[in-house]
Amino acid sequence: MSDREHRAGYEEYGEYERGRAKRQKRGGFLGSRAFLAAVTVAIYATAVVMLFVFSKDLGINIKAEKEATVAQNVLGSPVYPDDYTMVRKTSEEIHDGFLTLINNENACLRDGVELVNLSESYNETYKISDLVMQANRTTVEHMNNMFSDFKKAVGDNDVIISCAYRSMALQGELYDEEVEEKGEEEGAKWVNKPGYSEHQSGYSFDLSLIDDEGGITEFDGEGIYGWIEKNCEKYGFIIRYPSDKTEITGIYHEPWHIRYVGEVHAGYMKEYDLCMEEYIELIKGYRVEDPLEYRDVDMNDWQIYFVPASKSGDVTEVPIPKDRQYEISGNNIDGFIVTVKMNT
Repeated sequence: MSDREHRAGYEEYGEYERGRAKRQKRGGFLGSRAFLAAVTVAIYATAVVMLFVFSKDLGINIKAEKEATVAQNVLGSPVYPDDYTMVRKTSEEIHDGFLTLINNENACLRDGVELVNLSESYNETYKISDLVMQANRTTVEHMNNMFSDFKKAVGDNDVIISCAYRSMALQGELYDEEVEEKGEEEGAKWVNKPGYSEHQSGYSFDLSLIDDEGGITEFDGEGIYGWIEKNCEKYGFIIRYPSDKTEITGIYHEPWHIRYVGEVHAGYMKEYDLCMEEYIELIKGYRVEDPLEYRDVDMNDWQIYFVPASKSGDVTEVPIPKDRQYEISGNNIDGFIVTVKMNT
């Protein structure tokens, strides 16, 4: 084969190789474009699906929010999350519970709640003034615990329960005597009006002391008896009428008058120096969606919130977190106070 023929053959081969390379390059480019197009379509399809799902969920959420808004603002019926359960309370139950505020503006509408006879129920770490005295069952249980620890702390003592449950009739007699002696305005600062005394509920009791001759003298909370004021909140008690709260309670300082409200509430009132009137008003500012959070001395976490009584009917639905320990008490005015233990 001549040189010319060889060169012609190489040239034809070179043209073929160059054409093949171009075809491969074109094919790769076209392939990559096809791949990108496929990816773009897939992303777009995914976005469309996600947008549909999101729009659907958003629509459901908006619908739920609208229904809740209508229910709350128009029908007066709040809507709560699924992890809450409802406890139904009647309007009469506003006047039941350890947190019922009883004073000269708010009558006691219960005449002795779950009363027990102290002579049959107390643990003899304190004394009682008579054998027919009665008090609320839970109050007596906590009273026994407190005075048992008190006796361990100070030894033998002369503390005596001089009064616990008191009927409206007896309260009326005491009130009339005080008013006759001091006048109505001044007398009302020492003795509550009949029907407006905490003693009528059975949640309160008065302390006195026995003197060396066996007589009963006034309890002033001084000396070893100061232990009671310093520690009573641990057992659910408060000194109901503090010395610096007379303008709020309407009653002069009574170191002997003790009221059961429960450990959580007594602890909070003691820590923040609140009388019961102040505390009840404070709790009204906390609702289930924004509760008062409190950690007690035993590191238990609590949520406390207020549920207004229904204005549209006799029944109020009180929301409670599921599977939680709780208590509900009326405030004796316009709603319910819920106390929920958040840790198990």
